Amino acid sequence: MDFLVRGKYILTNSRRYGDQGILPDAAVYVSERQIVEVAPYKDLKASYPNAAVIGSSRFWVTPGFVSAHQHGKGLTNYQLGGIDDCFELSRVSGGPYAKVDTYFDTLYSCLKMIEAGVTCCMHFNSSRGPKTYATDIKDRLRAYRKSGLRISFGLDIRNRNHLVYGDDKFIFSLPKKLQDRAREEFTKPRTASPEDYFHIAGRLSDGIDKDSDGRIRLFLTPAGPQWCTEDLLRAIRREADERNLGIQMHVLETKYQRSYFLRTYGKSAVRWLDELDFLGPRTSFAHGVWVNQEDAAVLAMRGTAVVHNPSSNLRLKCGIAPIPMLHGAGVTLALGLDSSALNDAPDLLQEMRLCANLQRIPGVDSKPVPLIEIFRLGTVNGSNVLGWGQFAGALEPGMRADMVLLDAKAFTEPYVAPHQNPIHTLIYRGNTSAIDTVMVDGDILYQGKKHLKLQPKEIIQNLKKSIRMPAPEDDEDFGNKLLPYMLQYYQSWDKDELSPFHLVNSTI
Repeated sequence: MDFLVRGKYILTNSRRYGDQGILPDAAVYVSERQIVEVAPYKDLKASYPNAAVIGSSRFWVTPGFVSAHQHGKGLTNYQLGGIDDCFELSRVSGGPYAKVDTYFDTLYSCLKMIEAGVTCCMHFNSSRGPKTYATDIKDRLRAYRKSGLRISFGLDIRNRNHLVYGDDKFIFSLPKKLQDRAREEFTKPRTASPEDYFHIAGRLSDGIDKDSDGRIRLFLTPAGPQWCTEDLLRAIRREADERNLGIQMHVLETKYQRSYFLRTYGKSAVRWLDELDFLGPRTSFAHGVWVNQEDAAVLAMRGTAVVHNPSSNLRLKCGIAPIPMLHGAGVTLALGLDSSALNDAPDLLQEMRLCANLQRIPGVDSKPVPLIEIFRLGTVNGSNVLGWGQFAGALEPGMRADMVLLDAKAFTEPYVAPHQNPIHTLIYRGNTSAIDTVMVDGDILYQGKKHLKLQPKEIIQNLKKSIRMPAPEDDEDFGNKLLPYMLQYYQSWDKDELSPFHLVNSTI
């Protein structure tokens, strides 16, 4: 199918159309899956008079939004029974979690992402245990294939520190009556074994491109250096190199993770990983809240990106990532929702706005990252980080047609001064209520605020039917018994001298 996508502004993300990449009163000509031409609307209409027209001068057209780190949860932790707490305590705090069908939960997540203009995301899988590891992956991949979204699917694995950073030492310090139970509950495997993991990775990487019509690619996603042994990470690096796979992991999300590496190895997690030859341009780190300038220089040199998750970092008391410092050091940056946005919704425009405002350090000499770069974090940068850069992230000839049409009335009425930069206006005032049309690979998934591929009522009904409230168990009481010991364990780490690299993270 050939068509023209028309807008008052086309925000191309391509510098071939000027430094800002903004074309007024323009259109995108799409043939099959490809973008063929981007030019003034009147010129394209004259060149392709029979092409159907989508949009009008009322709409703004942008590349699809990209969430470069999240866990694919349709129902959030809060909805299922969790609470926002310090990240390290969330392992045992909060009430029991309701259980939900993985297929319908993932489909519901896709439904909400499409409505929010998210066309591509990282699915960093969150295992429920080794017994369901393979079937959960199968169900989630089936949901993503049905949705039509562009996905980088991450296989998670971890093999140490399931309870705290330093399980053996902590468990040994517990009263005897708690030791055996803690060892039984928190030292058993959380994911597939390494042998099964690499078998699954090999099998999936051999066929995933064909099975997904080229819209899903595989990533290896070890949970984090504090949760994976050196031998496991070396094996993951080798597997990724042999199969040309991307890698993503959580790194320096919290100050306690920084303390753990300084206490255990006498160096930062970034330096430790660099000495393992783990870094590189196909590797990205989620969070990076507690990286310092030395870390940033290493990441920039190796081409390793950082995915900023501002909402999640606030909700879990992690701090604020030093985005201006990282940007100034030349580190590639992207944005992620982490399945934990401020209002539990996959709103990338809100995340851009939060990212832009959290970095505004008081003082006339502070240098925030320009808004056009923030926009790139949530679009083309995310696409590059997830391995789709040659296909999506910008609107220019040769790229696939991943794009969003926004009804500008929602964020420009009753008036916005005409000299205001459209990218600035979108970040300051845009919201998901403006999303009208979403397409991936030239395939229209959503138009006129209606889904064309998915059936929302059916998905929600099936999801609701699948929810199983947990039976009251003594696990919750056991967690409450452990909590004061975990508090005491980490409180001693609060005295560690860690130079904050965002003023808001400082307690001075």
